[in-house]
Amino acid sequence: MSKKKKDHGGDETSEATTKLSRLLETEVELEAMLKHTRREAKRLVEAARATALDRAKQFESQLQGEDAALRDRIARERDQAIDSIQEEARDETTRLDELDDAKITGLARYVVDLLVGRPDSGGPH
Repeated sequence: MSKKKKDHGGDETSEATTKLSRLLETEVELEAMLKHTRREAKRLVEAARATALDRAKQFESQLQGEDAALRDRIARERDQAIDSIQEEARDETTRLDELDDAKITGLARYVVDLLVGRPDSGGPH
């Protein structure tokens, strides 16, 4: 009977050793998987960072292009407005240059009559 107990005890020890061995193997495998997963996660983070930087550069470039286009459009509109005002001024100058002295004198007399309120001018009394 004591031999049976010894044999039985050896089976339990062998079984415990086997379980412990499997547990250690599993731990080693899990460690390897964890290292692999960490490397993969690091690679993914670096790839995401690179993609984000690339997109930011593209966005900056697009903004710079749109800013330049907007500045060009504003400059063109400004130049067109200046040209239009200068053309209008030239036209007015030409019209005033075409007035003869008699017409200017008559208009000046009319304005003075309006300002002083002479009854014959039709201005305020």
